Amino acid sequence: MKTSIKTILTLLVLAFIITNCKDDEDGKTTPAATVNFQTEIVLSDGGSTKYHIGDTLRMSTGYDFNLKKFKLYLSHITLVSASSETEMEDILLADVGNSNTGAFSARVKPGTYTSLRLGFGLDPEQNDKDPESFPQDHPLSSYNQMYWTMLKYRFAILEGRSDYTGQLNGDTSDVLNAYHPGLDSLYKVVTYPINLVLKDGNVQAINLQVVFDELFSAGEGIDLRNEPQTHSEMGSATVPGDFHIAKKFMDNLAETARIEIP
Repeated sequence: MKTSIKTILTLLVLAFIITNCKDDEDGKTTPAATVNFQTEIVLSDGGSTKYHIGDTLRMSTGYDFNLKKFKLYLSHITLVSASSETEMEDILLADVGNSNTGAFSARVKPGTYTSLRLGFGLDPEQNDKDPESFPQDHPLSSYNQMYWTMLKYRFAILEGRSDYTGQLNGDTSDVLNAYHPGLDSLYKVVTYPINLVLKDGNVQAINLQVVFDELFSAGEGIDLRNEPQTHSEMGSATVPGDFHIAKKFMDNLAETARIEIP
């Protein structure tokens, strides 16, 4: 019996060694590059300053804005080459400008990528999900408090205080701003032309920059004092809604956000 056990152990050790040698020969590491995707808040003044939650931004619109919260859903963040597409992230719930919760890393195949496509908000299928069906760490989980029964998911939450330039003092003249756009019709897909060559082992940053003051100045514009909030409500014949503000917000976001590849 002792001889049998010894023989079996010897055979197992030999099998392990042979298997490992075969893995070393045949199991070569798949070539890959790393993309670090980061959301950033900037102003249209062309400066290099990056802003964060808690900062006060002096905007080109004649207002100062103290930013309290900025959450944003991005979906289907995809690199596109001439022959293939690589979805780096299905859903990102970003604290915009935060280097941890406003970012992600992805491994992608080496190649030449000609565009980056992403959705601002959630597509209709994602927006129809039940938030209670997801674990706490999932971006669609009810834990994130992004879901309203009457609206489904809020595509963004931007909140803060504003006043005319130099007059933002935390007093009663400040405007309380809260923009909560949602609804399927507000989902925006944008394709950004890029010229990105990734080689095996490369680490490449890609920054999505939200140009903050242009959220309010682009297109028809959003008047911070007279259009201080939206909950994407359609309204009725007797009760005015604020959906038009939500639409302007998402239109401006999709129109003015830009990609920077350092």
